[in-house]
Amino acid sequence: MSDVPAASVIQDTLIIIKPDSFWRGLNQQVEDRLKTLGLDVVAECLLADGENLSEEKWREFYFPSIGDRPPCLEGTSKYMAHGPVKVIRFKGVDAIQKVRSAIGKTRPWQADAGTIRGDFWPGATEANAAYRLKFQQPGDDQFLFNMIHASDSENSFAREVGFFKQLRA
Repeated sequence: MSDVPAASVIQDTLIIIKPDSFWRGLNQQVEDRLKTLGLDVVAECLLADGENLSEEKWREFYFPSIGDRPPCLEGTSKYMAHGPVKVIRFKGVDAIQKVRSAIGKTRPWQADAGTIRGDFWPGATEANAAYRLKFQQPGDDQFLFNMIHASDSENSFAREVGFFKQLRA
C-alpha cells in the first residue's frame, strides 16, 4: 500500500527566485516558504557572477509564455540575465499545484494574502523603483517584477529544466 492518495500525482516542478527577490533581500524568505511545502529538493543552484543564463537564453526560456511581444520579452530577458537567480527543482505529490498555490497569481496585485506574491508586493510604484528604468523597455507599460517563476505544467517543467544542466536528473 502506498501513502499517496490515488488521485495524487508525484510531479517535478521548477521554480526560479528572480532578481527582484534578491534586490529586496527577500530571497531567503521566499526560499524558506517554498521549502515548508513538504516537497523534496532534487537539485538547486544559484546563478550569479557570470553563471547566469544570457539574455538570449532567457528570451528562449520566456518566449512560450510571453510570445512575440518584443518590449516585454527584451525587458524580461535583460532583467533575468542581470541576476542573481536561484533555481530549485522540487519533487512530490501534486508539486506543481502546491508551488503555484503558494506563490500566488502572476500579477502580484491580484495575489491573495498568504501567498508569496500577495504578501511581499509593495505596490506598483515602489516595486524595485531603482531598477525599473534599467529594464523596462519602450512600449512595455506592463513591465512587472513578480519575484518568482514556477512551472505551470509537467510539459513546461520538462522544457524549462533543460535550460539548467545543474538540475537535470
